[in-house]
Amino acid sequence: MIHVPENIFLKPNMLLSENINFGLVRFPTMYLVLAMGFVFWVFVMWYEARKDGFDDERFLDLVVVSTVVAVLFYYLFGRLYTYVSLYRPNNPLLSVNYEVTVSFVTLLGAFLPPFYFSGKRRWSLFRVFDIYSLAFGFFLVFISLGRYLITNSSNHLWVTVLTLAFYLGVLRFRGYRFVSGLIFSLFAFYLGIIVLVFFKSPGYLLFSGALFIIGLSNLYYRSKKYMNTRNLPKEFVELIKRQLVKKEKELQKEQANLIKEDPYLEKGRTDSNSEYMDEAILEDTRKSVTDAQLSIVQTALIEVKRALAAIKIGKYGICEVCGEPIDKARLKAYPQATTCLEHADGE
Repeated sequence: MIHVPENIFLKPNMLLSENINFGLVRFPTMYLVLAMGFVFWVFVMWYEARKDGFDDERFLDLVVVSTVVAVLFYYLFGRLYTYVSLYRPNNPLLSVNYEVTVSFVTLLGAFLPPFYFSGKRRWSLFRVFDIYSLAFGFFLVFISLGRYLITNSSNHLWVTVLTLAFYLGVLRFRGYRFVSGLIFSLFAFYLGIIVLVFFKSPGYLLFSGALFIIGLSNLYYRSKKYMNTRNLPKEFVELIKRQLVKKEKELQKEQANLIKEDPYLEKGRTDSNSEYMDEAILEDTRKSVTDAQLSIVQTALIEVKRALAAIKIGKYGICEVCGEPIDKARLKAYPQATTCLEHADGE
């Protein structure tokens, strides 16, 4: 008699099998989903950090450390949960779902390294947390979508749709309408609401409450740190604002011109490069130069928009890292500055 593995066929309520078979090797489908989500998580972190003006290589170091710490937290909590389930079956820890609990603990572990790196490299912790929140929001889309495909649960489908909408909405206004740190708090509030709405077990109230406390604490700490309002002369601020608006228009025009100069977007271009090697090399060189220039322009444009947003909310001239006033001479020379000279490396 031929033995057929029980998971080789889909169950009636499943869109995907719980396990994937590669020859004699079988592993959970969620592992593949998590791997794909991790790749996109790293990409979003790198892309947003680069767009925000961070040193992408240094930021990738932070991503690696965060990944290691998160995996370590995941492993240690798994061991703890196994021990409790075997030797302490009445422990309150077992009253909550393991997936939600381990996700919260892993997320907590990933958010710890930025405290060290931000202090060492003089980055704005709030801006780093905003980037982390965007990346984890995208990662959550993969997790919830994977759970939906495996369990066919409408709750996971709703979480997928809402998280994607949240991610796209925040991404739309990030950098110049949201002050730094706000996205992190919004992400914490959003997760807390998701837990309350879709996971109604009393045990989840602990996590929901913790998320709301984290979000509120972040807002309180940020407002306390940046409660200073720079009393710059009105004429000076108006002059800076005009310069920034002019600079913004110039950068937008330059950005449009660089996009037009992209050799890969020229009219009549075929999918392949020129059949002549010299022309192909020249074309690739032009593409590399254009991409580098475009990246610089886009970063500068974000800085200008951030400075304009600071003027709008009355926080212009306050360093995003330390909360101290930025030297007026620096503002004159570099109107889009959002950090003092000491913390200029974080721009």
